[in-house]
Amino acid sequence: MEKSNRIAINTLSQYLRTGICMVLSLYSTRIILRVLGESDFGIYSLIGSIVLMLGFITTSLSTSTQRFLSYSWGKNDFNETKIIFGNAMSMHVGICVAIALVMLLIEQPLVHGYLKIEESRLGAADFVYYMVVLILAMTFITAPIKALFIARENIVFSSCVDVLDGCVKLGGAIGLSWVTIDTLKAYAMLMASISVLSFVIYTVYGLSHYEECHIPRVSELSKTHLKKLSGFAVWNVYAVGSTIVRTQGVAVILNRFLGTLINAAYGIALQVTGAVNSIAGSIINAINPQLMKAEGRGDRAEMLKLTTLESKYSYLILSTLLIPMIVELPSVLTCWLQDYPDHSVQFCALIMASVIFDQTTVGLTSANQAIGNIRNYSLLISTIRLLILPGAWLCLYLGMPVYSVMVVYLCFEVLCGIVRIPFLKCTAGLDVVNYCKNVYVKTAPAVGGNVLVSVLLSRMFEHPWRFVATEIVGCLSSIVLIYLFSLSAEEKQWIKSRICSIKSKV
Repeated sequence: MEKSNRIAINTLSQYLRTGICMVLSLYSTRIILRVLGESDFGIYSLIGSIVLMLGFITTSLSTSTQRFLSYSWGKNDFNETKIIFGNAMSMHVGICVAIALVMLLIEQPLVHGYLKIEESRLGAADFVYYMVVLILAMTFITAPIKALFIARENIVFSSCVDVLDGCVKLGGAIGLSWVTIDTLKAYAMLMASISVLSFVIYTVYGLSHYEECHIPRVSELSKTHLKKLSGFAVWNVYAVGSTIVRTQGVAVILNRFLGTLINAAYGIALQVTGAVNSIAGSIINAINPQLMKAEGRGDRAEMLKLTTLESKYSYLILSTLLIPMIVELPSVLTCWLQDYPDHSVQFCALIMASVIFDQTTVGLTSANQAIGNIRNYSLLISTIRLLILPGAWLCLYLGMPVYSVMVVYLCFEVLCGIVRIPFLKCTAGLDVVNYCKNVYVKTAPAVGGNVLVSVLLSRMFEHPWRFVATEIVGCLSSIVLIYLFSLSAEEKQWIKSRICSIKSKV
């Protein structure tokens, strides 16, 4: 399949998956909250968040595995690909067993000692803990297989599995109303069963369709490959871990200075960020395999071209969707939550703006992973992000407004983006002028036009559902401006050819 067609299909499947799963998740949460009640829902959320926070290790390991698999595919070295998968699977299983044993050993002091849970629900809490550990184990073991699917660019299948998971969760949530056993235990079993089902689907399909997907043997273990995988993963863990520390650290600082009410506003902003990041990740997952393969076969120019396109497309797509939403945030939050905590608008707007700006250099992160110079990059960028914590503390200590914390958040994200450009200039030979021209200059008319149209519409009339019109008109105007000013002649020709192809089939 032509590279551009594959990227387009993978991107479309990712966005469809994201949209469907978001709707299913939101509706499922509403039903589960009603069936379980606030207390039991809180127990599951509390235990789940503590244990599954370790999932960031899985993310880091999976990213490392996908990078090396795609890189070896780029070199057309099938035997290397097979060895990498076997060693990655062995490493995942080993880490999974170690973490699971530790989690089981600390269960009693954690659940019965540290956490504040009603004595009458401790038995159910124990059961939930075991089920969540099982979910974590399944996530670890499934990760290298998912990485193989991404390296193979079979993102359509992965998207279908994610949608199936969402449908099963919704069906299970509805069915909880009729169970005769403890509903909290039933819900925990449902979530664990879905994780097992996902593992089985990925494993069966991988073993039957991909020769490099196999059950590893002891003789395949390679000290060299394990060292490469673990070394890359360690710095990925630092990068992802620093993001979690930053996120949770800001919550603690806000709590220490202003109490739990401000944490509610920050929690809303984090939910919005999670949804936004899932959208942003769609284009990245679609382009990254091609980008890694280009570097693997030694085609640095093609890799940097895809790097620029990844940043440009991700920035345009996210700004198109989010700018009208930021302008109409009070109405959007009212529609979603009816009554929302104070400062939610400022928190959400600033954190969404930081995510939008981050997309302007997101491709440079992928380029750095392709090259493999992960240590210096992680130390530089992740350390800058951690500086948000002392900055936030200082703002509140000096008595500055609450939203100043999010201003600091945005400023350090901007700094991270600025630093990435000279870093990749030095390590990869990035053409800074060409990159800035394509990512910043060519996109300016579309982004600026979107802002202007959205602001004008928001001030033209008053209506509870005005935000819908602003979103639609803002997006449409942005799409037109993107076609006129942001796309190259080659990209416009590709769109025209796809339209003509669709018309001929109809």
